[in-house]
Amino acid sequence: MKRAGKQRRQTVLPHSGRFEPIPVDPDFPVSRPDFNTRTEDPDTAPHIHDLFEIGYCFDGTGIFIVGGKIFPFKSGDAVVINTHELHIAKGSPGGTTSWGFLFLDPVRLLADTIGSYSDCLKLSHYCGAAFRNLIDGAEHPEIAACIRNILFEVRDRPEGYRSMVRSLTWRLMLLLSRYYDAESSPPAAERDYRDIERIMPALNYIDAHYNEEISIPHLAGLCYASESNFRKLFHKAMGCAAMPYLMRIRLNVASTLLKNSDRSVLEIALECGFNTLSNFNRQFRATFGISPREFRKNS
Repeated sequence: MKRAGKQRRQTVLPHSGRFEPIPVDPDFPVSRPDFNTRTEDPDTAPHIHDLFEIGYCFDGTGIFIVGGKIFPFKSGDAVVINTHELHIAKGSPGGTTSWGFLFLDPVRLLADTIGSYSDCLKLSHYCGAAFRNLIDGAEHPEIAACIRNILFEVRDRPEGYRSMVRSLTWRLMLLLSRYYDAESSPPAAERDYRDIERIMPALNYIDAHYNEEISIPHLAGLCYASESNFRKLFHKAMGCAAMPYLMRIRLNVASTLLKNSDRSVLEIALECGFNTLSNFNRQFRATFGISPREFRKNS
């Protein structure tokens, strides 16, 4: 994520999306942690980094968008993001969310002590359409706690902290391998971010205006493309059409609000861009298999 303090110049590479390099010590390739608070309108666009990113949510709710995947999050959840996937975190409407993020190179960090031969260090396993970047802290407390402890260890720098960070990082990679069964899935192919860069104006607009009326002609115009070409470009880059992508964002924001607020179902429906309660109920049931009221009751 975008680091606090000194601003970085963002570079757009010819083969990638928005790229934010993270400088680290070659002998200890771990960044200082970034603890920040965000609203529903983050001050950064979707981006990628050149290091493996880990994060822990200390407070609030919202959604994390990683590539074409959309994950609701809550306090106590964690996230891991490879160098191959564009991403951005957004707080729930009207609220704030507090996260801690840190960047590291697990292979270089651990190679001297355990060898780089381990399957746990094949970072290409930890990305792609089938990989769930958002880690539910209630379901996988060991992973979330491990990421939180790495953040605090690097922040506080007690005596011997580098050895402790290496130990915790090795534990994290083992836990990720165990819980996500990385060996059973083929490594995800690196995506060509020239495709995503081509539709970046549309993605940014959807992120900022998902609760408003959005049309394909408008999105196509933002990308200086015809409607038919825009549809092809969007599907190629994101693996789905623009309207289903927009619907997923709206429904995931709505599910987060149902779990973590006392607003009425109608208020949530209108706030998330649905014109009628009946349409919201229909779309919600089609996606989650139950009505919004049942979802809230079971949360």
